[in-house]
Amino acid sequence: MALSDDDKAEIVAYLDGELDEAATQAIEARIATDPDVRAEVDALKQTWGLLDYLPKANASPSFTHRTMERLTLERLGTSGKTMAIPSTGSSWLTRAGWAAMVLIALGAGYLSTLFFRPSTAPIEPIPDADLPVVRHLRIAEKWRYYESVDDLDFVKKLNNPDLFGEDPG
Repeated sequence: MALSDDDKAEIVAYLDGELDEAATQAIEARIATDPDVRAEVDALKQTWGLLDYLPKANASPSFTHRTMERLTLERLGTSGKTMAIPSTGSSWLTRAGWAAMVLIALGAGYLSTLFFRPSTAPIEPIPDADLPVVRHLRIAEKWRYYESVDDLDFVKKLNNPDLFGEDPG
């Protein structure tokens, strides 16, 4: 069973010695009975043991002075390096400005589509002389195949499967 974040926080507090006597005894009882808790405690102890091998960081000599100075300024309520943050409340003027910008962008987009779209010329009506060709366009496109045929009955016979005999396949 995985440990919850509260359980892990309680184990860390136990290892740091921050728990009272009753809570310490309760954690020690769980360590003795629950292998998951015992494994977590062992892993944290090994991790803290490895921290000893890391190089020690040395603070600059003026670190304490600067920290105390900042704390003093924060207690007084003034900070020398901070600026007032403007309020995030939107006024009606700001909202109207945003709405106007959106409308301008939409209008510019619409007008650009009108300008850049290729012009569509009006469709010219088909002259009366070409109307029969248009009606029989399918035949006109294959006219070269039909030209070599002398008889329509021959073409109809080609559609008969018995004309050529059995299919060899």
